[in-house]
Amino acid sequence: MGLDTVELVMDIEEAFDISIPDDRASRMLTVGDVYEFILEKTADASLKGDACLTAATFYEFRRQLRNMGYPVVGIRPNSNVQNAIPLIHRRSIWKSLSTDMDLQFPKLQRPSWLSLLNCMIVSVIVFGCFGAFIQVSVFLGLVVSALGCIVSVAFLLFLTRPFAIYPSPTCWTIRGLVTNLVALNFKKLTARYSTRNPKDIWNALQLIVAEQLGIDKKLVVPHARFVQDLGAD
Repeated sequence: MGLDTVELVMDIEEAFDISIPDDRASRMLTVGDVYEFILEKTADASLKGDACLTAATFYEFRRQLRNMGYPVVGIRPNSNVQNAIPLIHRRSIWKSLSTDMDLQFPKLQRPSWLSLLNCMIVSVIVFGCFGAFIQVSVFLGLVVSALGCIVSVAFLLFLTRPFAIYPSPTCWTIRGLVTNLVALNFKKLTARYSTRNPKDIWNALQLIVAEQLGIDKKLVVPHARFVQDLGAD
């Protein structure tokens, strides 16, 4: 079992509040195998199966936006998140929505140009530290450059935190955001709405696999094999 697979198993266990034995995990070769296991482990006769967590979460999200004074007319599942939630004060709005809905929200991201700039700055610092101390000792140069990397990354992340105001690619639409919310809060939402819908489970699993392996969600189909088809190591 490679590191990608180990991380994926841990994400799935956390999202669905289940435990996957190592021997069983090693026999799950396709996404469909994992899906069937989750259905088996989350079966609960006391939960309704006709309600949709995604729809319920969408209506709650829209209701909270209305309560905060933002217009919700025209907000549909395919609406753009950036149009629904103003850029100004988006971080505070995002945090307020998370608090009011009592749900974990996906993290907002920095613009790609800023992430690239941060990488370039860190690279310059690392090579500068290494070049300055290699004349004394290669080991010292490696140690100082490693410390420089850690300190500069931490400082730049803190410094550019206010610029993390953009949703991730999987959250560009309200549908994508709501699907992320279900994936991140599956256990809580299942208890809140007393429902367990196989479609919600599949949507959440599909998103978790795509996010962990860094692939297009459309590639995550039941017959897809983790190693051969999806590139997991």
